[in-house]
Amino acid sequence: MRRSLRHKYMTPSCPPSRSRVSVSRALYVLVALVCLVAGAGCKSNPAVHTSDPQMKGIDALLAEQLPPGTPAARVETFCKVRGYEQRDSVQPHTLVVIVNHINPETVKPEVARVTFHFDPVTDKLTTYELEPAPALPVR
Repeated sequence: MRRSLRHKYMTPSCPPSRSRVSVSRALYVLVALVCLVAGAGCKSNPAVHTSDPQMKGIDALLAEQLPPGTPAARVETFCKVRGYEQRDSVQPHTLVVIVNHINPETVKPEVARVTFHFDPVTDKLTTYELEPAPALPVR
């Protein structure tokens, strides 16, 4: 004997009601908007501060070692321990250094002028900028 797959409480198949269609459309539109907003936010990585391939190794190092919120004293110590040359800064709450770095992936030297920006109230790192810099002579 073959049993029917229909349960006794199932209703016969009928076209969806008008309110069901409008709810489905609204849900579809909402999901589409969320996807668009999420996709727009993912276009650029906030941890990436340069598109210059000559400075990507420096950017990756700084993003890993000095995330936003790092105290200024830790940033200064990090730069001093690595021997980065400090430069005069014209803006308050900034630290400017010349970073010489050997990229471990390409085994090539990279040089950048890095400007660290700190929050004036908390004295913690907010962001940094990378600019190409001429290579320093080897000592």
